[in-house]
Amino acid sequence: MPRGERTRSRRGLWRALSAAPLPLLVGLWLVWRDVYTLDDTGLRRTGGTQSVVEWALLSLVSVALVVSFWAANRSIRVLGYTLYALLLSVAFGAAGVIAVMHAFGGPQGDLGGPAWAIAALGLTSALCAFALLAVAAMIVEDIRAAGEEDASPAE
Repeated sequence: MPRGERTRSRRGLWRALSAAPLPLLVGLWLVWRDVYTLDDTGLRRTGGTQSVVEWALLSLVSVALVVSFWAANRSIRVLGYTLYALLLSVAFGAAGVIAVMHAFGGPQGDLGGPAWAIAALGLTSALCAFALLAVAAMIVEDIRAAGEEDASPAE
């Protein structure tokens, strides 16, 4: 298999791995922006219009950044990778902190959460960490491809 085809096939794998947490991010943003509150009984609707707007904006930005991975322009792709890595870092921390807080009952001991929600938050945090590695791999591949294009003789 020629190098270009191998790089394209790996890039597709990295894209899929980096986009994997996207559905869970949409759910995480619901809790993070207080559209829903997590308690012992599960999720309870609490947020108003502003919370819903913030959730929708975060969700749309998350999707738009993943879509930028398919941009024809390398600079747009790399900008998308960078901003998505930042978003994944925030999501990793938010999911982890919310999961730990609810697992241990919070500072007062009265902030429990159901096991399924804690497991989902832990899974979200773990997927964000793996997705960050996939984004790093995409950045490396794009930089290598740019170096190969610069090194090849002009036709």
